[in-house]
Amino acid sequence: MPPISATGFSTSWSLRALISCACMLTWVSGYADGRPEIDPADGMLCNLSFPQAAIADVNTIYIPFTLVGQLIMVEARVDTVSGFFMLDTGSEKLVLNKQYFEAGENGRAIAAVGNTGMVNAVIEKRVDSLQLDQLVLRDIRAHLVDLHHIELKKNTRLIGILGHDVYQDFEVFIDFQSKVIVLTRVDKKGIRIDTLAPYEVPYDSMEFELRHHLIIVDTKVNAVRLKMILDSGAELNLIDRQVNRKVMDKFTIIKRVNLLGVGNKEVEVLAGVMNEVQCGNQYSEKMNTLLTSLDEINQSFDVNVQGVLGYEFLKKRRVMINYQKRKLYFFNLVRS
Repeated sequence: MPPISATGFSTSWSLRALISCACMLTWVSGYADGRPEIDPADGMLCNLSFPQAAIADVNTIYIPFTLVGQLIMVEARVDTVSGFFMLDTGSEKLVLNKQYFEAGENGRAIAAVGNTGMVNAVIEKRVDSLQLDQLVLRDIRAHLVDLHHIELKKNTRLIGILGHDVYQDFEVFIDFQSKVIVLTRVDKKGIRIDTLAPYEVPYDSMEFELRHHLIIVDTKVNAVRLKMILDSGAELNLIDRQVNRKVMDKFTIIKRVNLLGVGNKEVEVLAGVMNEVQCGNQYSEKMNTLLTSLDEINQSFDVNVQGVLGYEFLKKRRVMINYQKRKLYFFNLVRS
């Protein structure tokens, strides 16, 4: 993918290449609670390891990552299959590329919602145990999805996506400066179980709202308050086209681009730069942003958000997510 800058955008991008946001790989089952029952017989045992990871304790793991485009990728192996997993806080489930895994006879079909509408059926499987080197997770639901289009776009062997269900019981420290992810297991109150894990004092913190699996933060643009999703899988920020005109005064339009969704539906959106965004005490002078409709996200998850913050927000920060405490922590950059 060509680099995205404030001075030029490609005229056509895939959905994941642009936003990889909450709706693309987060699934709506059709059940009232969004969580269909899985037959215990419909299980798939899966061992996941990270060859480059360092284990500090059975409850703490350090995983180096690389950026493919603006997507966070970690080298991983599932049973005998090696490749990359993408870290995506906007995805609810563990996602496995169905090119490399069998659904079996009892796979359950559910519906998938993308930013450009409904896409093909997805098979949901129950994973009895998920082993991240010495970290073991139990009773994880995995979705088998065709991720071939992302592999082609990114020229990467993508075997899966790590969603919220995988790390909801951990502090997730995403260190863009060192390109390392640190997972530290916490209890139900958000307190670290590994008391010997290195602790760094944050210089700032802010609370967030957790709706389903979505991290929703309060932001402000030109004195207008906005609710936005924090999504590590979004290569560009999104802003809803129906926002207050005062917000649009801070949006510099560059050009029109075509957004290609997983269902091969193409929509036209405006690409530009959003200026002067305040998120808690965190200030961003300018971030590459797409102006589009967020109706699918809001309707699917019964939320009312006006934007998505992704790589453009995270790339210059060291951020830790604590799902139990519903808090984000920000750490100073380390001087070389």
